[in-house]
Amino acid sequence: MAHANIKIQVGIGSMEELEYYLDQGADELYCGIYSVPNHVEGARNFGATADVLAAGKAAHARGARLFFAANEVHKRLLRSTLGVITELVRGGIDGVIIKDLALLDVLRRNKVRTDYILSTLSYCMNYESLAFYAGYGIKRLALPEQLGPAEAAEMLRNPYGIKAEVFLKHRECCINYNGLCFLDCHGGRTTFCKRRFLAGGKEYRMAGGSAAGHLADLYEYHRLGAGVLKIGRSPVKETSRLIFRESRQVVELLGLGLPKEEFVERALRIKRQFDGLHRYLEENI
Repeated sequence: MAHANIKIQVGIGSMEELEYYLDQGADELYCGIYSVPNHVEGARNFGATADVLAAGKAAHARGARLFFAANEVHKRLLRSTLGVITELVRGGIDGVIIKDLALLDVLRRNKVRTDYILSTLSYCMNYESLAFYAGYGIKRLALPEQLGPAEAAEMLRNPYGIKAEVFLKHRECCINYNGLCFLDCHGGRTTFCKRRFLAGGKEYRMAGGSAAGHLADLYEYHRLGAGVLKIGRSPVKETSRLIFRESRQVVELLGLGLPKEEFVERALRIKRQFDGLHRYLEENI
């Protein structure tokens, strides 16, 4: 089910989650398996390639696509990961999400042809880098969260036919460089970056963009041609479900063709409707 020319893609870790998101109108799904490192600490994954292939068939039966996440590959796992991806591609999955350049090279040399999505963790930050990755057959780029629309405009208008994915950044945005930061992201009830600190009688928190700014960015990403809004795999599945429900409403709002200021105002109203539920999860799970 396409929404306003922008698709919604969400991570899953079980058949139960697959059915839930398909029932809720997801266009695309992605998943991992435990034997292939895929970055998200505490994320739910499938147990074996047979599970992923079964999920792919179930998604296709409902008109959706399924991608496999293989973000991080240690040298000793390159050969086995090549085997996993080869099996999945032959079994009919729709593509692979990749961070590691060595893995891309191994796949190219072994002529494994599928739709490759360059992970946001690759930090492809400029047009020249994108041109390099285009030589490896990349079909999509998950934009690094640190890139604003003006910085990403040239990449979004690339001549290679590479499409872009973006996150709902006011809900899913790593202030520091995701995958390169060693702060505790899972201790306590909220991430380290979102905590407030007191010093000298004043309250501080790490700098980050405002919700209004992030939503304005989303408007511009969409205007520049970003075709997929991506929802990550939170270690708390209820959090991912909340973000998905909010994303669906925001994407429908994008489809109305509103002026940017009106879109942001109305999207902030949607955000406020979900804020209390997010606070409840942070305090109780």
